[in-house]
Amino acid sequence: MNAQTWKWSNTCSFASDMATAHKLIDQVMDQLEATEWSSKEKFAINMALEEALVNAIQHGNDSDPNKQVHFACNLNDNLIAVRIEDEGPGFDPDEVPDPTDEEHIMIAHGRGVLLIKNFVTRAEWNEKGNIIEFEKERAV
Repeated sequence: MNAQTWKWSNTCSFASDMATAHKLIDQVMDQLEATEWSSKEKFAINMALEEALVNAIQHGNDSDPNKQVHFACNLNDNLIAVRIEDEGPGFDPDEVPDPTDEEHIMIAHGRGVLLIKNFVTRAEWNEKGNIIEFEKERAV
């Protein structure tokens, strides 16, 4: 999408810290509110952002404050596009056990990836697995 079509953008890097991540999520939620996205869509985006940022900070960067999370978010009336990169070793999202499988139901890992995939229109990780890009299209 052409950058001129974005109504709001935020690109930043920050130390692996959930307080900063929550401030970013609040900024995005304020913009979604201002552009009148539905409560259901705001909930979905909030969940996807929370899970992706937790994964980057806690799993990717191992909560190391010396490692950075790189965040980019673009928004217009019909689409939100997010890119989150951590400085960790990465992972293969296809290798994460399915948390809905009875065999893995008691394992805490994997729920974030499942939630992200179910709450957004498109979610993709780079080959290394340390960058996620996702989009959510506004329901018409």
